[in-house]
Amino acid sequence: MDNENIKNIPAFAGGKKLGMLFLPLMLAAAAFILIAAPAEEGSDKNVSLRTFEVPGFPMILVLEQEAGTINSAWLRTPAGARGLERLEGLSFISENAILSKVDQDSKDDLLWNLSFMNFEGSGTHLWIGMTTQSPHVFVTSAPFQYTRWHALPAKIEVPKGTSIYIAPAAPFYKLLEKQYGGTESYSFIYTIMMTPEGPAFVPVPSVYGQLSVLLRAGMHGETSPNKRMAYVKMLTEFNRLAEGKAPQADTLLNFPMEKIETLSWKK
Repeated sequence: MDNENIKNIPAFAGGKKLGMLFLPLMLAAAAFILIAAPAEEGSDKNVSLRTFEVPGFPMILVLEQEAGTINSAWLRTPAGARGLERLEGLSFISENAILSKVDQDSKDDLLWNLSFMNFEGSGTHLWIGMTTQSPHVFVTSAPFQYTRWHALPAKIEVPKGTSIYIAPAAPFYKLLEKQYGGTESYSFIYTIMMTPEGPAFVPVPSVYGQLSVLLRAGMHGETSPNKRMAYVKMLTEFNRLAEGKAPQADTLLNFPMEKIETLSWKK
């Protein structure tokens, strides 16, 4: 849930979704320009303190913003407040809260994904996970960058408790001269779930079956032999994961999620 305590502050609209809709890049970029446009000089309407929370979970993400750009950010929990310097200079895009049961009590546990971007079209995905039996909050992040997937008008159906992460690039496969990523390339997609140890890559076969179909269609017409080879290798891995097989080393090495901090407290 998103709250603002100063009126007339521009903000991105965020919302929960069960599937993943790949939004066209031009629409997202246009929205970002509108949001981040500075207010008139001397106006105080471009300064805000914005908060995000998920009902039922005792933590609040606080953003101090100016003209839609984050000056400072911190996460408040019963274990105290922690600064999130990596969000500085970015703007909020969206949030998605996913509930599941991963520990031994009857309460829902949380996987909370918030996305942030700068003017260049790159940024950060923040995943905040919380387990409730012995309260722990896991804060992780991964880089965000637009790829060809974001311009694809397709929707992926994901099972309950699953989030999707579009990595900035395809794995750096052996025998290839470089790693392919950015707006002109398809990248690897990871399924993220909450676990007792925090947010993690957990392959979901039904999702990779859908991704295999989309990548097979999208790679037709690719004229670069090396890039096509990268797509073939990535397609092979999607098919393996769709069959329930374990991810290969190249896939794991390409996964850029970083654990920032783990917080805990007594009930």
